[in-house]
Amino acid sequence: MLPTGFSQYQRKKEEEEEEEKKKEHNTSRRSSSPVYANIYRMPPSQKLSVSLCTDHLNDDDDDIITFNIGGQIYSTTRSTINKNVNSQSLLSLIIKNQTKFQLDNNGQYFIDRDGKYFCYILNYFREKKLILPENFNELKQLFSEVKFYQIDQLIDEIENRLNRTYEKNKQYHIGFQFTLISNLNQNKQILKLIGPLKLISFFNIQLIGEKFLNIISSFNDPQNILCQFTFPFNEKLISCQPFDQLQRFVLAKQAKKMGLIVSYCEDYFYIPTERDIMSRDELSQLLLNKYNGKILNANITDDDSYNLVENWLLSTQCGETYSNASITSVH
Repeated sequence: MLPTGFSQYQRKKEEEEEEEKKKEHNTSRRSSSPVYANIYRMPPSQKLSVSLCTDHLNDDDDDIITFNIGGQIYSTTRSTINKNVNSQSLLSLIIKNQTKFQLDNNGQYFIDRDGKYFCYILNYFREKKLILPENFNELKQLFSEVKFYQIDQLIDEIENRLNRTYEKNKQYHIGFQFTLISNLNQNKQILKLIGPLKLISFFNIQLIGEKFLNIISSFNDPQNILCQFTFPFNEKLISCQPFDQLQRFVLAKQAKKMGLIVSYCEDYFYIPTERDIMSRDELSQLLLNKYNGKILNANITDDDSYNLVENWLLSTQCGETYSNASITSVH
């Protein structure tokens, strides 16, 4: 029989061993069991926000994108937008959901702008050029829309068109005015013209006169050379005298070099014509019908000469070249 103290010691040791086994068993169960975390359930609005921010990561270029522009509906592919705008333009940011925007009741991108101009923008993306209807007169409004959408290439294109329109309007108002003096007693014979050198292109000038104008235009625009023209009676000639002294000298020298008739003092020269000088009525018909000419004012001199003095305005350019092929007089 074992001593009492030894028995107590033995039982205590067995209990400790049993307790150690239980601990090892519990540790083994924890390591093999899955770990669970508390999951926060987001409200529906927050879920929508997260999906909007990640949708673009899986976007396909063939996706159909639909815009509601001020009530007008336009559809295109995602690639049409991406290929034509930079990554920071408004349209790009909208379709990538990287900026604030609204969806209409049908889930379409809603943009509160004038929808009638957006078709020109989409067509520009598709055709790679700006196509506008004939007599389109809302270029400034279209320009405003393009700036809103931040389409850099189209902004440059429209700016160039606006600049050309401005220059054209400027030419309309100041570039094509001249004075026509004719005699009402002599079958309305043209006596004098005061205006740019290019005016002689209205008359059926000979080939040497055309060559003269082409040479002059190579170093100075004939529109900028203000002259006085006279028409010797029953002569197929036009006398040209520039008002500027230096221009008068240079042009007379060139005319003489080409064999044209030059005055003794070399201050004016003559351009020959193929036919007799047209009458005032013939010239007026040409100006009105072909060049949308307009008479600004007219009066008859008080003396016995009975001359008609008219100030004309031409609304369109007379042509870039000075040839009978481009400007034909009335026969």
